[in-house]
Amino acid sequence: MKRNFLSGGWRGRAGAVLLIAIVVGTTLRFFRLGAHELSIDESLSWAESAGRSVSEVLRVQHQLDSGKFPIYELAQHGWMRIFGESEAAMRALPALIGSLSIVLMFVLGVEVMLAAGESPESSRDWSGIYMVAAVSALLFAVGLPSVEIAREARMYSMMQAWILAQVIFLMRARRLGGLANYAGLTIFSAIAVATNFTAALVIAAEVLWLIYLRRAHSHRGEEARSAAGWQTWGALAVAMLLLLPFFAGLRYGVEGVSRGDYDWIKPPGRWEPLATFENGLGSFPFPLFALFAIIGGIRLWRLNRDEAVLLILWSGVPAIVLFAGSYLVTPMLVTRYLISSFIPIFILTAIGIESLPAQGYRAVAIVAIVSLSILRVSSDLRPGDNRWRDACAIALTKAGPERRVGAFHEYYIVSYYIPAAQRDSVQVVRIPFHGAESEAPPVVVVSPTVAPAQVAEIRREYPLVVATFKNVLVLARPVAAVQNVPAS
Repeated sequence: MKRNFLSGGWRGRAGAVLLIAIVVGTTLRFFRLGAHELSIDESLSWAESAGRSVSEVLRVQHQLDSGKFPIYELAQHGWMRIFGESEAAMRALPALIGSLSIVLMFVLGVEVMLAAGESPESSRDWSGIYMVAAVSALLFAVGLPSVEIAREARMYSMMQAWILAQVIFLMRARRLGGLANYAGLTIFSAIAVATNFTAALVIAAEVLWLIYLRRAHSHRGEEARSAAGWQTWGALAVAMLLLLPFFAGLRYGVEGVSRGDYDWIKPPGRWEPLATFENGLGSFPFPLFALFAIIGGIRLWRLNRDEAVLLILWSGVPAIVLFAGSYLVTPMLVTRYLISSFIPIFILTAIGIESLPAQGYRAVAIVAIVSLSILRVSSDLRPGDNRWRDACAIALTKAGPERRVGAFHEYYIVSYYIPAAQRDSVQVVRIPFHGAESEAPPVVVVSPTVAPAQVAEIRREYPLVVATFKNVLVLARPVAAVQNVPAS
């Protein structure tokens, strides 16, 4: 690169920033992992992973979340066999993956800056390359989106790691070529999409980027460089062929629209894409991210337009696709589906910060944005309540001799909070139930997400309020009074 971002001692500084990123990021990911009860989505992942055997995991996962390969569920199954199924134990696997992803983020930052430095009018500056990569890793380490998914017992942290590896190999394949890099691009493209189909949004952005490269390089007469793009096309095409067995499962997601599986997502407003990024990064650090990402985008655009186009497409295309799909199909614009789009924002922000003219300014910018990010993340680290655990404990006291507890909607979270030692002797029944009234359980646990009209309906059959824990209701049927018949 033309301008020296740093002078003297850059290796030690970049190494120190990376070390801080790993230490702080790992602390944020593991601190008080078990302080909150499982979310409803986490309980579903637990149900998919908690089978007694691999075959049972495959069977249950296909029933509950058909259409993707259970890579995370199988890994979580093995993890739980070793470390147990407490909240902290289950979340430790995504937290570990999230911590390792900090290093992947550093590698990706290096690859992006190396690719940008390949421009004929640029001279390579290793200080700028490694400092941008280290600051990118630090922003990723403390950023709310990456910390949140690393603290959830779900597949998103794993998917994010696969995406980081996929883009690393994409950069290396374009810059260096070689069978190993194209093979890595193919493998990680397939495994990322198989883990969760939202990873396909990243590949959609990459496809548009490859189209841009083909046109731009052909226009500039760079035939050798554009020809390399066809090898990249081939690697992505092979990845899609490997995914053919899973594409049939998309029907399950399409049918989910008619079933109302996505009714919980609200229709997006006009400025929803921007609001989604603001909510994802946190209201206070968002202006700084936006400012420095814009500066970084302009700086990278001037340095090497190709890599700038990739990062801009990567950050924007998934949001545009989900925004359009929200109007054409069903509302689907939520932060978790855009989780990978924050990665290029972190890189652009790091470039923007490292473009500042003085080291003191750069230090102030890093401290400010990191401090605000940690402050936002720390608000989610406070201990939570035990409403589901307490509700299930009370429900068990009213379960009757047959030990039957009903669960309205949140079947798996109720199943999880039945003590493990009692799960074999307690039957959790889905509500609404089917069959004769005599088969209904004597007590039900009702989620706060249930609509008031549905609550009123079930209250007609379960009029007794046994307990309320943060809007989690425990309702019971009245017990018939025993009448004393006088002796004749």
